[in-house]
Amino acid sequence: MYQYFIAPIIGYLLGSIPFAWLIVKLVTGKDVRKEGSGSVSTRNTVRTAGYFWAILTASLDVTKGFLAAFLVRFYFTQLPVALSDDMSILCTALAGIGAFAGHLWMPWLGFKGGKGFAVFSGALIVLNPYGILVWWLSLPIFLIIIRYSYLGGLSATISAALLGMFFFIFGHANGIPNDYWSDWGVMVHGFGCVVVLLLRLIPDFKAMKAGEIKRWSGMKVSQWMR
Repeated sequence: MYQYFIAPIIGYLLGSIPFAWLIVKLVTGKDVRKEGSGSVSTRNTVRTAGYFWAILTASLDVTKGFLAAFLVRFYFTQLPVALSDDMSILCTALAGIGAFAGHLWMPWLGFKGGKGFAVFSGALIVLNPYGILVWWLSLPIFLIIIRYSYLGGLSATISAALLGMFFFIFGHANGIPNDYWSDWGVMVHGFGCVVVLLLRLIPDFKAMKAGEIKRWSGMKVSQWMR
């Protein structure tokens, strides 16, 4: 049972690697926390270092989430005695949640971080690649409707979690096997990340209420960078 406690710690440590801070520091000599929005994220890397380095940052952040889930799913839960498939998937979901939280609150940077969507996507590669499609297809829809980038990302994350819940409830209730992806693992991972993200977004909600965060006035993609 110790795996349930160790898995999220493994995820947290991997997720807390501050790639945006490291890349911006090496490339520009600046502290990404003191630039733009102050977020240790891909968006702020674009503002500070440019698109090439932002793409590299996003790729490395996806890798963090992937490695956390992959290592726990196929290595950590197999030693010294392999866990059951259900227990292994639960540990994988917990590792994904841990990686997500690690990116949002990086202990090496005064518990500052980004929004974690790349890390979320990385873990889904192991848990459910179809969930990535749902997240990325629903994201632009929510961005157009809501016109707040962080609320759009939150809504897309909820959509991925609801997908897992839908297949878990209706698939299992009707005895329909799912041989392609872990529906309940996606549900646990998705809703766990939603709860973590809601806690992270409390300051943003307050800023939005105070009028400090403006809703997009149009549909220009460049607004996403602000």
